[in-house]
Amino acid sequence: MWYVVQTISGREQAAIEKCRTALDPDIASRIFTPRCQILKKFRGEWQSVEQIAFQGYVFIESDHPTELEKMLQRIPSVVTPVRIGGGFYPIRADEEAVLRQMMDETDCIRVSEGYVVDQQLVVETGPLQPFAQMVKKIDRHKRIAEVEVILFEERRRMRVALNIKDRLTAEAYREMMGA
Repeated sequence: MWYVVQTISGREQAAIEKCRTALDPDIASRIFTPRCQILKKFRGEWQSVEQIAFQGYVFIESDHPTELEKMLQRIPSVVTPVRIGGGFYPIRADEEAVLRQMMDETDCIRVSEGYVVDQQLVVETGPLQPFAQMVKKIDRHKRIAEVEVILFEERRRMRVALNIKDRLTAEAYREMMGA
């Protein structure tokens, strides 16, 4: 199960290192922060850059919540447990499943590619393929999609890379696909 702790935004990697030092690996089997690729233009060329998907948060995988919470009390100046409904609970299984499906083995959400067909997003490749309905806003010029996910039982938006190849009519898309 994934538990979430809060830290200072921009200091997530330092918090991960402190947690890895302070927490028993048998209690905290994995400590990470989800990242995502963003496409940025440098000197006229698009390049991918990784950034933290949820700034100020660190995720800890554990099957021992009581022991984990006790160990986290040793490093209060670094992280604060996120309390959901008054207690230190894991994120919901469905929330975790969506993030697991989007992320690769390095905890990063990679670039997706697709088309806008008759005002509808069609994601052809990448982690957003099964989650096109979660895309709430597309910035074609910056190649970014705002994806609405449920996290900590609240709606949150994260920005991920989405390369829209073209805007097409349904007929033009079918012709392009050879149907």
